[in-house]
Amino acid sequence: ADESPPPSCRVTKRGAYPEGQGTVQFFCPIVKEIKPIDLVEVGKIKRVRGTAVSCKISPSSPTRVAHAAKGLLHRLLPDVWIHTDVHSSRKGNGCGPSPGLSLCLSAESTTGVVYTVECNLDTKHKRGAELPEDLGIKGAAMLLHEIQLGGCIDSSAQSLALLLMCLGPEDVSRIRVGTLSQFAIGSLRLFKEAFGVEFKVRADQE
Repeated sequence: ADESPPPSCRVTKRGAYPEGQGTVQFFCPIVKEIKPIDLVEVGKIKRVRGTAVSCKISPSSPTRVAHAAKGLLHRLLPDVWIHTDVHSSRKGNGCGPSPGLSLCLSAESTTGVVYTVECNLDTKHKRGAELPEDLGIKGAAMLLHEIQLGGCIDSSAQSLALLLMCLGPEDVSRIRVGTLSQFAIGSLRLFKEAFGVEFKVRADQE
């Protein structure tokens, strides 16, 4: 039996636009074969988790982001937890040189389907033009939009799921997606050219 540890991803330092300088540690054992994908059961949304992150701005800002996002999401389900991750300007405190504020949210269904969205405070706007509360509501609305689109794959992961289907064994793989993103449509054309693989797409009657 393969005793390799499972894949892991850990954020060791936060970074914000434009200078970034965040770091991530990612570990994945060697994958010898990709198994066929069969992901068609959407299920019902049972919980939402998230993290509001601030770098070199007011420590109260991520709390305001989380409160606004929960205010919208709690109208639909009670199990909502959004943690805050605050990094000040002290050296070696785990963030890059640029100030920033961001929100990452994920919703999990009863069948294990996960939808994820993320958004950041637009630094191009004049200071005070976009409040932390606006960012929280924006992130929650983006997550609800992904859920409304349906399917078992969120928009940001559609092309990756399709690529894994191409690289898998010569067996039938199935996924249920919502509205295909323009990026996913372009990816289908590239996969046909690179791998000679065509997908059978049919409308979901449910």
